[in-house]
Amino acid sequence: MNRFRALIGIAALLLLAACGGTSTTEGGATPNGAPAPPDVTFFNAAHLVPGDGSPTIDEAIFIVDAGKLTNIGKKGDFQPAKGAGRTDLKEQTGTASATVIPALINVSGFPGLSSGQSFGASNYTHDSVIDDLKRYEYYGVFAVASGGADSGDLSLKIRDEQREGKAQGATYYTSGPAITAKGGYPANTLKGAALEVGSEDEARKAVNDLAGKKVDFIKLFVNGSPKLSPAVFKAVIDEAKKANLKVFADAPALADAKELVNAGVSGLVNSITDGNVDDALISAMKEKNVFYAPALTALEAKFVYADSPKWLGEQFMKEVYPVQLSAYLANTVTVNKFKRNPAIGTLRAQYSTAQKNLKKLSDGGVKIALGSGSGSQDTYPGYFEHRELELMVDAGMTPIDAIKAGTTGSAEALGLTDMGALAMGKAGNFIVTANNPAAEIADTKTAQQIYWKGSRVEQGALVPQIDITKLKVSDEDKKADIQATQNEELQKRIAAMKHYGPWPAGKSATVRGLSIPTPYGTTAAVQAGPPDKITINNQRGSAADWRGFYGAALPAWKAAGNCWERQHPVNKKTETLCVEPAGNSAVVQITEK
Repeated sequence: MNRFRALIGIAALLLLAACGGTSTTEGGATPNGAPAPPDVTFFNAAHLVPGDGSPTIDEAIFIVDAGKLTNIGKKGDFQPAKGAGRTDLKEQTGTASATVIPALINVSGFPGLSSGQSFGASNYTHDSVIDDLKRYEYYGVFAVASGGADSGDLSLKIRDEQREGKAQGATYYTSGPAITAKGGYPANTLKGAALEVGSEDEARKAVNDLAGKKVDFIKLFVNGSPKLSPAVFKAVIDEAKKANLKVFADAPALADAKELVNAGVSGLVNSITDGNVDDALISAMKEKNVFYAPALTALEAKFVYADSPKWLGEQFMKEVYPVQLSAYLANTVTVNKFKRNPAIGTLRAQYSTAQKNLKKLSDGGVKIALGSGSGSQDTYPGYFEHRELELMVDAGMTPIDAIKAGTTGSAEALGLTDMGALAMGKAGNFIVTANNPAAEIADTKTAQQIYWKGSRVEQGALVPQIDITKLKVSDEDKKADIQATQNEELQKRIAAMKHYGPWPAGKSATVRGLSIPTPYGTTAAVQAGPPDKITINNQRGSAADWRGFYGAALPAWKAAGNCWERQHPVNKKTETLCVEPAGNSAVVQITEK
């Protein structure tokens, strides 16, 4: 099966237009390269995963009539109508285990903000958003809701273009700019990406302004510092209900998540990472029908490249993302950047907490959706939705439940009644995989074909249309890595030296015949007295650090309060040595009496 067939011909395009193929229904504009669906098509496959949590149907057959699923069963349950088209997916894909799963839906993505090497508002353009929407589409993600970092009205414009059949790619649902605290995230990092409010009145006005622009939902950030107070985000939720708008919230703190759930938020579109969820939160989320989309890939991407992951550069990734991207992320310079992140231990711990919380929430009966956060720093739209499913299973969900989260769960979260499960009356939007993901979730990445309303989308036609940024490690990055590596090697040598208190000893400073040790790597300036002084530079430390050093480095001297004393071996006078820290230096003063 050739995944890179040419664009459909002019005649087919004319037929598409004649049949209304560019019109919009729930679930979006007709994806790029999808010809008009035949009136009736009879499909058969080795397996069909419904996506609603029900068991896999083996030797499955189903009918798509005018874009809708009208019958689903097992081989022999029914026959196609006379004259219906027939598609043997096992034969067409060349695999006896061809499996059908519903098209994926992402309730939290950030299209248009990443160039691959940089992330920020400067990358956010009409073309960059459309490119990412096409990436989503290629990988069988047919609907994407914005993560709330949409500057200005661009996302609304693109959404409306799709509704009018003027733009292609995965169907875009947008909140417009998110609502956050004054000076809060993401406004403090992405200029113009959020509406900043500081009072209940400002919060209500922001909701009404967004409702007037006909956003699809409201996005709240209760994250970082400063962050919205409960009184303000409760005002947002209350006003959104009046406008019949759902509210999705990014709130990684357990206490904030509980407040938001009790206030009536529709969903949490990130993981809780600062503590373990409890039964009270689970009960409240179930009672109020609040969904949870963990965005595990967005958390994993903050540290995983330090581990040179096996999936990096696999064929499924390279089909859309250039080999230079994999090479860049696997390059020693890039890997070292991640390894040297001083917060990497904290990030790993947060991810571990997120896994445990997803497991407990899922086991407890909370509705789970797929919200990957793809398009954020070092994450890749389309491919990372499949990675998100893998991580859900790694966290303890079953493959069947992970697929349900990425299809039915997400459709319900967005209020899409035409998408989600493969069930009678719903759109024939599905992915054909070479193997069965219900048995091994990684097999979603054996995706062979995607279908929109029963019509195959030419994935190969999408790739040439996507602008690809060629990534490479810069000379500046190489130099910085060399310097950092040298520093690390130096620190290893220093760590292996004998230490006196917190530091190893370096050269000694000589004054009046006395040899006074100084910490390794420092410089010393001697000033003869009396009193004699030695100024030691390039070493920051507390008074306790310096006492620890000289207490060990001067064994012949005895402690005398915060100083040290000894008897001069010749004149028998008492010598006193005291140290006074001063920023990045210290002054050693020696007196005699």
